[in-house]
Amino acid sequence: MKIYISADMEGCTGVTDVHQTMNGRPEYAFGCRMELHDVRAAAEGALEAGADEVLVNDAHGRKINVDIDGLGSRVRLLSGTPKPLGMMEGCSGSDGVFFIGYHAMAGTPVAVLDHTISGGTVYSIELNGVEMGELGLNAAVASSFGLPVALVEGDDALEREVRAQLGAAPVYARVKIAKGRLAADCLSPEDSYGYIKAKAKEAVERLKARQIPLFDIGDGSYDLRVTFHTTVQCDAATQIPALERLGGRTVRVRGRGMAEMRRWTGAIVGLASTANS
Repeated sequence: MKIYISADMEGCTGVTDVHQTMNGRPEYAFGCRMELHDVRAAAEGALEAGADEVLVNDAHGRKINVDIDGLGSRVRLLSGTPKPLGMMEGCSGSDGVFFIGYHAMAGTPVAVLDHTISGGTVYSIELNGVEMGELGLNAAVASSFGLPVALVEGDDALEREVRAQLGAAPVYARVKIAKGRLAADCLSPEDSYGYIKAKAKEAVERLKARQIPLFDIGDGSYDLRVTFHTTVQCDAATQIPALERLGGRTVRVRGRGMAEMRRWTGAIVGLASTANS
C-alpha cells in the first residue's frame, strides 16, 4: 500500500500567524519545523499500520519547507515548484491520500488563516456551482485518480468543511480550535505527534477495509469559476484566451478532466497574482 501526503502548513500544530508560514520571516522556521513534525507523525502512523511506502508532496508556498533530513526510511519527498498538479502532484498510483496541515477556505468565519490558494488574490472558487477551498479542489483531483481522502489534519473550522463536503468517512485530526483568524487553542507538539500518528493508523485501517468512498464530483464535466479581490487581477487573468470573463472580478473555464481543471486553477491564479500591488 502506498500513501500520498499533500502537506500544507497553515493547519499544522501550533501555527496561527501568517508570519510563521512566510519564507524570509524569522517566525518561518517554526512553521517549517511543525510541518515536518506533523508529516513525520502521519507517515510513521501509516507505515506502522501496514503501508509499504509514503510519498510526501511539500505543497506550501515555494514548496521547499520540509527538511528531508527529518524523514525516515520508506518516505520520499516531492519538493520544489512549479509542479503541474500543484498540491496534488505525484498522487497517481497511490492507494489513499492524507491532507496534512490544511486550512479552511477563504471567508470561513473563525478559522485559522483561512484562504484559498492565494490569500491576496482569490476571493472564492466555485466548481460546478459549489464553493470550494483547497480541500475540495484537491479532493476532486484525488477522486479523478480513483483515490479516497483518508485523513485530514487542521483546525475545527476545517473539520466542519470536511464533513460538509466529504462526509463522515475521512478520519480527522483536529490539532487546534480556532479563536479567530490569527488565534487558536493548540495541542502541544508532544501531544499532537501521538495523536496524528494514531489517526493515520486509523485511516490506513479504514482504507484496508474499503470504508472510505471517493469524493463524488459529478460526471466529469466541469465548470470552474474564480473570483478575485480586484478587477485588475481579473484583467491580468483574462490574458488567457480560453477564459470567459463574467463581470468585473470573475472568470470561467470549462473542461472535461479534473487534472486539467487543477492546472487551469494554478495558471489562472498565478497570472492574476502578478497584478498584486
